[in-house]
Amino acid sequence: MLAAGDSPETILQGYPWLELDDIRACMVYARRLVGRERVEPFVLHSGL
Repeated sequence: MLAAGDSPETILQGYPWLELDDIRACMVYARRLVGRERVEPFVLHSGL
């Protein structure tokens, strides 16, 4: 939901059993999963 643009406050309104620390923990977990991934840009060469 954060990646889609929702704010932590919006998420907390929709899921009142969560706390801000829950969202922070999810962000730490996601960072550990993808923190070392390397993303190469896709380059499209034109025939010009």
